[in-house]
Amino acid sequence: MIYERLLGAQFKKLHPKLQHRYTLPLNKPFYAEGVMHKIEQGIVLFKPFFHITKQMQFLFPEVGDNIPFTLKNTYVINEQGEHLITFERKFYFPTATRSFYSAMRIDLEHNRALDTFGKPALVSAELDFKVTKDGSLITKSGVQSLIVPYAEIPLPSMLSTRGQSIDGYDEEREAFTIEVTNYNPVVGRIVNYLGEYWA
Repeated sequence: MIYERLLGAQFKKLHPKLQHRYTLPLNKPFYAEGVMHKIEQGIVLFKPFFHITKQMQFLFPEVGDNIPFTLKNTYVINEQGEHLITFERKFYFPTATRSFYSAMRIDLEHNRALDTFGKPALVSAELDFKVTKDGSLITKSGVQSLIVPYAEIPLPSMLSTRGQSIDGYDEEREAFTIEVTNYNPVVGRIVNYLGEYWA
């Protein structure tokens, strides 16, 4: 179980439903459907950038409430022997369907993870994991780089985003929950969303 190796002793502190959700056997995708109750963005200056990155399955210009979405997570080992978990989400806005793609590369020897965002990959970020007292999983982004042909360029703090996702389980609603926030220390919020899903 890839997440159990990545999280170590923390894995057993996850809510039982999240332990099951993050078992992720090799080459057996996890599928789910849900609704994003809120998708919102920051300053309008980013709109032109979002229109470019929507083609890369990264960021997109649409916002809204109660947007249906699907997700698919898959644990694979690629031809280079790298352990990867791919994250694919589709958001079904009234006027367009938008996609988000990331691939998390896992160094099992050192229990480290590096996430790359977009297809082709545009940005990479080191990840840090923490399990909360209520059994939720918090994932935070660390040092980031811009991916260019044959190289990765470290991004200074003022050009980086601070990303955090909180994955939990609501026993009353019998639903998985997700809350994602991304902001830049200079310009503020980039994009946030909050929702729930069922597998």
